[in-house]
Amino acid sequence: MTMFPVSAVLGILVASQLFLDGWSCRMSEHGLDKDSKAKILDIHNKFRQKVAKGQEKGQPPASNMKELHWDEEIAAKAQKTAEKCIFQHTPKDQLMSSKYIKLGENVYAGSYPDPLSTAASDWYGEVTDVNPSIVKSYVSQWETGHYTQMLWAETEALGCGYAKSADDGDSYVFCLYGPSGNYPGEPIYKQGTAGSDCKNGQSSLYPGLCK
Repeated sequence: MTMFPVSAVLGILVASQLFLDGWSCRMSEHGLDKDSKAKILDIHNKFRQKVAKGQEKGQPPASNMKELHWDEEIAAKAQKTAEKCIFQHTPKDQLMSSKYIKLGENVYAGSYPDPLSTAASDWYGEVTDVNPSIVKSYVSQWETGHYTQMLWAETEALGCGYAKSADDGDSYVFCLYGPSGNYPGEPIYKQGTAGSDCKNGQSSLYPGLCK
């Protein structure tokens, strides 16, 4: 049986409890203004559009990938989590909203400039490790889970939060997705000509994605 140091166990327990409490860290910056929200939403949709149109080398195009829209409720939830300044995923039983019974979550922490772009680019960058065979039937892989959630076709809502720690200067970006993706055995998206399986037509802002 693996034994863990008492200090490590206590650290895990404390970090877990912080997700349940209203605690927040000392912040030098926090929150997203209108332009920042539009920015990270646009980055997500452009990455989705790129894949849907078959412009990502080695990955098949998508016929049913939805355009993401901003969801203020899940954004507020993501913001509250970001303000804890803890690089840790939220317990799954807390990942829900009034509309979505399950939310997906991507997490970033780092000290690079432009944390929103860096976070989204890091998540999308996992595409280099994605075997295209899992597009038809998703296989859970920790090293590609951020990318596959970003590209999950049926996900339609995005909400993100941002905080910068006043103690170590690290930035924390949390994004929530509704409904969640990454279901083993389910398709990440349907392969085919971009937008050809859109039930309500294609997006005017991001042709190739579904309204």
